[in-house]
Amino acid sequence: MKAIFTLALLVCSFYTMDLFAVSPVELPIMNGEGGVYKMTDHPEGIFVVEAYFLNCPYCNQNAPKVNDLATMFASDPRVQVLDVGVDRDNASYATWIQKHNPNHPVLKDSSRKLISQLGTSGYPSTYVINCKGQLIESTEGSWGDEEKQTIIEAVKKLQATDCHIEN
Repeated sequence: MKAIFTLALLVCSFYTMDLFAVSPVELPIMNGEGGVYKMTDHPEGIFVVEAYFLNCPYCNQNAPKVNDLATMFASDPRVQVLDVGVDRDNASYATWIQKHNPNHPVLKDSSRKLISQLGTSGYPSTYVINCKGQLIESTEGSWGDEEKQTIIEAVKKLQATDCHIEN
């Protein structure tokens, strides 16, 4: 009986550890040169993902703040600030990009490959993910000073560590 309990505990522990793991995705880049953004191209990446939809007023309020965050960490190529939209219409992205002039990749996740892994239930939502795909921090809603500081502190903490992925 003890062996069955131990096995069940190990299975539950393994499942819980993996619960917040994000599998790397490839998503279309809607700004700049276009193409496809591959998380696997950044094996040491610290990912800040802003999940949004184009007509969300709170998401649009966050756009300049996300630009500021990307500027703040621009000198560290490990920090990948990403706007990840769930809309389908490419022309709407072009309009949004023209309006907000993002200084970081704007990705299209209309099939919700990444957004569903993160369990996004409200927009905007912001996630800090380490190079192992582990969710380190998250916020929901438009950023105030407290939310912005939470994100900055999570990124700085990850910057102070090395990330060695074991294959």
